[in-house]
Amino acid sequence: MEGLQIFPASNGVEALQILNREDIHLVATDLMMPAMNGFRLVQEIRDLPAPKGQVPILVISSNQNEQDMVRCLSAGADDYMTKPISAQVLVEKLWRLLQRRPMTV
Repeated sequence: MEGLQIFPASNGVEALQILNREDIHLVATDLMMPAMNGFRLVQEIRDLPAPKGQVPILVISSNQNEQDMVRCLSAGADDYMTKPISAQVLVEKLWRLLQRRPMTV
C-alpha cells in the first residue's frame, strides 16, 4: 500500500477535525477511545455531507462482543476487526475498502 499518507488521531474528536480538514479516503479507528468512542465517531462521520460522510470506515477492537460488532455495522461502519490482527489481513481489508470507496468528481 505504497503512497498512503496516514493522519493519526488520539481520539474521535481529533479524527473528525482531521477528516474535516484533509482529503481522507478511509478511516480506520479503534472502538474504545477517550473523548469520543468509535461508535460515536462512525455516527458523526455518517452524518457529514457527501463525500466525507461516505468515507469507508474500518473499526478495530479488542472487544469480540457480537453486539458491539453489529452496533458498529448498523451505525455505518463498513467492516469490523477484532484484535489481535494479522498485518496481512489488515492490509487486504484496507485495500478492499479503498477500492470500494465512492469516487469524487
